[in-house]
Amino acid sequence: MLYEPNEIKTSEEQLEKVFKQLKDSTCLLGGWAVHHIVNKNFEKANGRSYIGSRDIDIGFHIDKNWTEAQLRESTFISAIKAIEDIGFRSVSFRLVKDFDMDTGKELTPEESAELPLYQVFQFFIDPIVDYIHPKTKDLLGFVPIDEPLLSLLFKDKMYTTATLLGKRVILPSPQVLLAMKLNSAPKRDKEHKRIKDIADIYALLWYSDTELPKLKNQLFSIFPKEETRKTARTFTEEDFDKVSKAIGASAKEISRVFAELT
Repeated sequence: MLYEPNEIKTSEEQLEKVFKQLKDSTCLLGGWAVHHIVNKNFEKANGRSYIGSRDIDIGFHIDKNWTEAQLRESTFISAIKAIEDIGFRSVSFRLVKDFDMDTGKELTPEESAELPLYQVFQFFIDPIVDYIHPKTKDLLGFVPIDEPLLSLLFKDKMYTTATLLGKRVILPSPQVLLAMKLNSAPKRDKEHKRIKDIADIYALLWYSDTELPKLKNQLFSIFPKEETRKTARTFTEEDFDKVSKAIGASAKEISRVFAELT
């Protein structure tokens, strides 16, 4: 099991709170985007839901030609302020809240300091932008993660829309999420995040609405084929065994699907 049940439950509850807080359409990325893209097909095939995510990734468009005033009035800045208004605080490039691992109770920083580390679940929101505006740190006090592949959503319209928890949400097209996951997996310094990336790549390849041959062609049109193969070859049978335990698919099937990339 990658995550404790309370972690997923807390993440879902906070996702709903964030959706309600943001005025504009939310661009959902990362593990929760994968979940909502593949879950219907995964559940139909396996009789259970695909795993959610521990954290929330939200994407924003930044125009490099914006003035400081335009950046200040942007959806990005207003969203960060709205998320901070419901109790999140910035830590480096992330926004975080603390929760009690056993009860799911939200904790203040002072309450967290009184508990042993294993009892505190730190829940993160990662704001991700397609371009880092030079005035961002002046306005927010931190510099967010940048993901140039996000420009494919905002400029080339590689996305779908869905209504989740009563909110209109933008979801990346499967090939864009695949490219993001293939880009991030080799850089992971925590094993559970790497295994989750591998699981998500498999799920997107096998359970999105796009047939695998077509999806591969779409992926290779935006992400180098050789880099895809190189990354896929770094995943081991031991990795596939861990993914199998995390999502309940057979390691043999996972290995076979990844062979399609190599």
